Amino acid sequence: MKICQVNPGCGIPVPPPDWGAIEKIVWEFHCNSIELGHESDIKFVNEIHPGQYDIVMVHVANLALDLAKRGIPYIYQLHDHHVVHHGKESFSFKQNLEAINKSIISLVPAKYLVNYFDNPKVFYFSHGVNTSQFYPIEKPIPKEPKLLMIAANGLGGDPGYDRKGFTFGLALAMKRNLPITIAGPSFNKKFFNNHLWMFNYPKLNLLFDTPNSELLALYHSHDIFIHPTMLEAGHPNLTMIEAAASGLPLIANWEQETIFHGAWRAPRDVFEMERGLDDILENWDFYRQRAIDTGIELSWTNRTKELLEIYEQTYKTN
Repeated sequence: MKICQVNPGCGIPVPPPDWGAIEKIVWEFHCNSIELGHESDIKFVNEIHPGQYDIVMVHVANLALDLAKRGIPYIYQLHDHHVVHHGKESFSFKQNLEAINKSIISLVPAKYLVNYFDNPKVFYFSHGVNTSQFYPIEKPIPKEPKLLMIAANGLGGDPGYDRKGFTFGLALAMKRNLPITIAGPSFNKKFFNNHLWMFNYPKLNLLFDTPNSELLALYHSHDIFIHPTMLEAGHPNLTMIEAAASGLPLIANWEQETIFHGAWRAPRDVFEMERGLDDILENWDFYRQRAIDTGIELSWTNRTKELLEIYEQTYKTN
């Protein structure tokens, strides 16, 4: 098949040098499609012409609608949590719904979004991880576990909103007097400027714009991944799977409909998170191996094989 992944056009290179979730997904689908024997290009929407490709896959709603106007059939994958945050009367929801309605089929990386849109064209399709880039090393039970959070915080234009649960992760670290690193894009500086009290904890380490080439070392230098998020378009999201593939057990909050082995499910409650911490440390090898197995299961190679099956069915049908 001839496949085209549409460049998101967000001003971030594909592949992204550091932050850029959609760009990373586009790159992985592209590389793995080629590895599995198909032709694949990454192009901006205005570079694509009707009949040029068997499959065109697009990841941003307004670009999907541009394709529709030009008579180019497409598969759409939604990544926008604002459709939930702003509600069903919002421009964001209506634009994404239109992109779904005009698609051949649409994929969402969270099961709750299937019910949220209640549309026969919408199907669940999980995110993945590059297991050549993210892999485990031998690690004994840590005497003083180092906690790690990686995320872009804020919500709906409010940089001080704790969507990702940084304050809960820090509260857990403070309660147990543990070191914690919080990494993410430079945009996070606005969050911390709204929460200056966090700087009072001497074992807090902040990192900004860590290159993708250095992420594995960051995972390997820590022991447990913390992700008490309250709103995501991906369940699990990319960093959860990367952490698992790198051998880190997780304390996280994610949708009830999805199983994620190797993680302790905890709401945004520091006491419940502490229970998870104790259980992980008491059953260290069990949680680590389950996390590693989850990473292998959700490798981008496996995810792309499933995506190609969807492409094949779409190609036959259309």
